[in-house]
Amino acid sequence: MLTAYVPANGSLTAVPVTDLAALPQGFVWLDLVSPTEGEDKIIEQALGIEIPTREEMGEIEQSSRLYIEDNARYMTAAILCGAETETPFVAAISFILAGTRLVTVRYGDPRPFTTVKHRLGKACPLSLDGESVLIQLLDAVVDRAADVLEQIGADVERISHNIFRRERVARESANQRYRAILSHIGRKEGLVSSARESLASLQRMLSFLGTETDGVSVTKDHRASIKSMSRDVAGLSDYAAFIGDKLQFLLDATIGMVGLEQNNIIKIFAVITVVLMPPTLIGAIYGMNFKDMPELDWALGYPMALGLMLCSAIFPYLIFKWRGWL
Repeated sequence: MLTAYVPANGSLTAVPVTDLAALPQGFVWLDLVSPTEGEDKIIEQALGIEIPTREEMGEIEQSSRLYIEDNARYMTAAILCGAETETPFVAAISFILAGTRLVTVRYGDPRPFTTVKHRLGKACPLSLDGESVLIQLLDAVVDRAADVLEQIGADVERISHNIFRRERVARESANQRYRAILSHIGRKEGLVSSARESLASLQRMLSFLGTETDGVSVTKDHRASIKSMSRDVAGLSDYAAFIGDKLQFLLDATIGMVGLEQNNIIKIFAVITVVLMPPTLIGAIYGMNFKDMPELDWALGYPMALGLMLCSAIFPYLIFKWRGWL
């Protein structure tokens, strides 16, 4: 889907584009979402730039993500998407700054894009151009990363409290609690890893954008904004690293707690073994071979022995199940 955004009457107006003739005059931003080959051709004919394919956007080498071609600055960054869902992911999004116009190519729908569209739809500066839209998009991406990391930090504190709380709980409940904790830690670790990948990509992109290359550079005011965002990204990267270290500590602590629970169970088995060893030894020495054993002449002696053997197997199983050891 191709949408053109045009500043008009103090707001940014969205205009769907289906062909070259439908491209409005005075647009500052073209947003390509899961583009088709025909939509790529529209932009190539209108601006004289080449749109990178999805495979090219997925390449990880810096020279393929940050470069200048035909006086247009090509930048591809990894942006965190779906952070509030159970399946967050990092999507490669390309930003192409061609003169005063911006082209974005994406295969995801990160929240910062919706935020900027809503904000500019309410109030749009008269001097808005593609470079200004790009700065606002990047600022929204950084703000979103900060919000995500802040929420993760709060969740990690709750997980820490849950691990080290002192109240006693049933063993079965403890096992369920540790399973839930390990699951939560795994999800948060995945989200933090995605956030760190996105921040590292943003840091490289901001460094490239703020540097004059081949005579192409941003305005002085925007360079100041880029420096400010670079400092924010560096601080967020440090905070993400701190959260990652804390999650690793909590993972080790949880595994240690599980090990302590297992040691307690093994200790109980060891005590039971020691208690039953003397009777077993005496029974093995004498073999229960005595002359006067009334059960031998009792018609129900054999069924009774089978019943006792069955009970001796079922009773420990029920005890272990009740204690949550199985």
